[in-house]
Amino acid sequence: MNALIDFVSRLVGDVSRFVDIFLNDLILGAGDPVSALLVVVGQVILVASVLALGYAAVGALLNEIGVTLPSLGGRGRTKTE
Repeated sequence: MNALIDFVSRLVGDVSRFVDIFLNDLILGAGDPVSALLVVVGQVILVASVLALGYAAVGALLNEIGVTLPSLGGRGRTKTE
């Protein structure tokens, strides 16, 4: 339990640190909009992949107890009667 609390506190601290670095070093410091755009695009790709993996993991866990989530992209199992 202690490791989980340490992980969450570090995660929250790193998010605030990223925002500080993004604002002070990229936006205000360098003045290069391409660098800021690349960082934002990278973060969007990272968050999208984590959300997709999390959705799949939660769907697999819920499927074990009988709850089905809709599949992404219209693929997956179809009900045949």
